[in-house]
Amino acid sequence: MSLGQYLEEYTFENLIKGALEKVPDDIDKRQGSVIYDALAPACYQLAEMYMQLKEVLLNSFVTTSYGEYLDNKVIEQGLTRYKATYAKKKIKCIFQDGTPATVQVGSRFSTVNEETPITYKVIDVFKNENNIVVPGEYVVQCETIGTIGNGYIGDLLPITHINNLKSCKMTTLLVPARDEESDDELKQRFILEVNQRPFGGNVAQYDDEIRKIDGIGEVQIYPTWNGGGTVKCSIVDTEFNAVSEELIEKVKNIIDPKEHEGTGLGLAPIGHVVTITTPQVININIEAKIHLITGYTIDQVREEIKKSIESYLKELKKNWGIADEMNRYELSIYIAQITMSILKVVGVANVTNIKINGQPNDLQLVQSGEVQQLPKLAEVTLS
Repeated sequence: MSLGQYLEEYTFENLIKGALEKVPDDIDKRQGSVIYDALAPACYQLAEMYMQLKEVLLNSFVTTSYGEYLDNKVIEQGLTRYKATYAKKKIKCIFQDGTPATVQVGSRFSTVNEETPITYKVIDVFKNENNIVVPGEYVVQCETIGTIGNGYIGDLLPITHINNLKSCKMTTLLVPARDEESDDELKQRFILEVNQRPFGGNVAQYDDEIRKIDGIGEVQIYPTWNGGGTVKCSIVDTEFNAVSEELIEKVKNIIDPKEHEGTGLGLAPIGHVVTITTPQVININIEAKIHLITGYTIDQVREEIKKSIESYLKELKKNWGIADEMNRYELSIYIAQITMSILKVVGVANVTNIKINGQPNDLQLVQSGEVQQLPKLAEVTLS
């Protein structure tokens, strides 16, 4: 019996039946009778109370609560739900004469060739790794909260008038946005938190602190990867892709500032020299022989097959930062899962002869202190 299931027995029908059974049989108990009409309102109220009581019971536990009730439960352990954030990107602007354009902070731009245009606002000039302002390059922030601002790269249209502006192009995602943490994601993080107590610079603390930083989706932690006192943290963004150099530098300065490595002036304990990196992207090429339902052609199903495989790889990458009890990470692409992804597509009857990067075997990606790998779908060849 599931939690609270016994309360489901207290329906109006069962309550009124139980109440009428206690009334002598020589009294009229039919629906519409005086005694029935007297008992019915109380039974309705009791049935509603039992429904609410079940909700109270379910919301008393993390695994069965939701929404603000879940927020109130996890805060007992010092956790709060990750809020949605705004994407930050780099743009490059050029004047008509080809020189870098001067753009004022607060200027607004819009995407082009989008069904629903997304707008961005200039919030700062862009500085390189030496903290030097790069002429014509600026940091913009999406005006719509959440991951919708992560994807677009390309030409922009100025909303704010800028004299002699020739072109403006969005070039780089600097800090990816995240959507508000879902109930399931928060529950999973809570369970990890209470089972792996972050303390004193252990693996759990590095994992916890880095995940709190805007733009971080997953992280792998490798203690003593290059001798005692060394820690490597490999990060991916909220879209589970490799991150920009700017985000790597930002995380480095928060955890263990480059100019003061090992001194404890960041979040890392004294004596810990922390390396922040991002995984090597491995292109994944898929070959498959497909058998189609009559009336379909390969060209009709090609894009849907690619989307289905990409969806599988994205779900797979969500586990990239999950380690076993010995802090080992593992990520494999399975032939069977590729087969299932292709068979989901309408028009595909069967699929055979699947190869991943030219091999008819599952592909295990390397996850170690020296090398971390992340898959990216490249070519899908169908025959």
